[in-house]
Parts: sequence; structure tokens; C-alpha cells
Amino acid sequence: MTIVTLTTDFGGHYAGIMKGVIKRIAPQADVVDLTHEVEAWDVKSAAFVLLSSYKYFPEGTIHVVVVDPGVGTGRKALALKTRRYIFVGPDNGVLSPASEEDGVEEAFEISSPRFMLKEVSSTFQGRDIFAPAAAMIASGSPISDSGRGVERWERLEFWKRLGERSADCEVIYADRFGNLTISLRGSDVELEGNVDLVVEGKTFAATKARTFSDLKDGLGVLVGSSGFYEIAVDRGSARSLTGAKVRSLVRLKW
Repeated sequence: MTIVTLTTDFGGHYAGIMKGVIKRIAPQADVVDLTHEVEAWDVKSAAFVLLSSYKYFPEGTIHVVVVDPGVGTGRKALALKTRRYIFVGPDNGVLSPASEEDGVEEAFEISSPRFMLKEVSSTFQGRDIFAPAAAMIASGSPISDSGRGVERWERLEFWKRLGERSADCEVIYADRFGNLTISLRGSDVELEGNVDLVVEGKTFAATKARTFSDLKDGLGVLVGSSGFYEIAVDRGSARSLTGAKVRSLVRLKW
């Protein structure tokens, strides 16, 4: 049984339709909803969700991501085979951080009619291209049959710049608690003590912490479960406090 994960910004019934398409073509597939609550059109957040999640699934899992503000345009539909997984989604950078971390071995533009529904909508290609392509692969069709091989695809990078006792980076994800994940990993630098944060032109005093409960008063910075630093408030919202959003620039000084 092959696992197919779904990550979208759909929210409503659209994800259910995709699951129906997959199960009709590949009834043996185990379809797992990773999340359908990515902020609408937020490719960077979706890329982070995939990067922080994909490796916890069994080898051979097919990860499908449909956060696709360019749906119906000339952007390619991709199927990427990496060292351990397969990634399916639009060529807008959303697949690149995770797939490149695992090591892309083969890449294809999904163009074969066999890997699509007979009628392809210009507004719902999650249903008409990405779901059937994933289902065909889950059913045993070689990924190479999905279309022509490609050597280039859109890349998405989490921007950062390290200085001496400072770092410039960006917010790449905000969770439902208001914690802000930034594009700085714990392996990039070890913060200590007090940290000054400049967010959206405003300066905040923060404390380096290990857990949320260490943040008794005010704002803090800690390494989250993904290995990236998070700006957080214990039982409060760093997003509301700072006014930051995904792609907001952050400067840390310590």
C-alpha cells in the first residue's frame, strides 16, 4: 500500500474531491491529509510545511502539494523522484526545498494524457492533473511515463544573511498559535541570552529560550521542532504582538 499525502490551501470540499480521484484510480492508496490550512496562495509557507514533514513518512510515499496561484497558466506540472520519495505539484518552487534536501534523481513535466483526467480545468488542476498523476504512480505506473524529462525547475530559497552577532532573515511560516518560524536554523548560529529583534521596523527585546514555558514575560526566540528558530510568546501570539507576516524581514542582534 502506497501512502499519498496532500498539502493544499483549499480549506473546503476541493481536497475531498482530490481524494476521490485518487481512490478511484488507486483504491489501494492510503491518502493522508497533511494539511489543507496553508494560508491562501502562500507558496513559501507550503514549502516550509513540506520540508518539515516529508521525512517522517515511509520511504516511497508520494507527497502532493497544491498551493498554486499560477493555476491554468504556462507553469509546468512536476513529478520529482528523489532518493526516497516522489513529489508532485506545480512548478512554482513549492517542491524544491524538500525535494532537493532529499536529492532529486529524476524530474518530469506531467504531460501524458494517461496521467490526467480527460477534461482538464484551468482552475482546478489539483483534481485534474496532480491527483490522477499521483494515483497513477501509486498504482505502479513508472514516473517516467508521466511526461518528458526536465533538468530545471523553479527554486525557492529561504533567505538569510549572517553577520557578526547578527542575522537577517525572513518569516517563512506562522502557525495557528501565532508562533513565527524564521529562515534561520539552530545549526546556523547558537543564540544566547538576550536578543534584539527588529520586525516590520519595530524593535523588540527578546530572550533565548528552550521551551515555550520558559517565556514567562514577553517575546522569545527558540529552536522549534523543525530545527528553525521561532519567535514566540508563551500562551500568546508573536504574530499579533509584532505585526509580522510571512515574508516579513527580521533582524536579530545579540
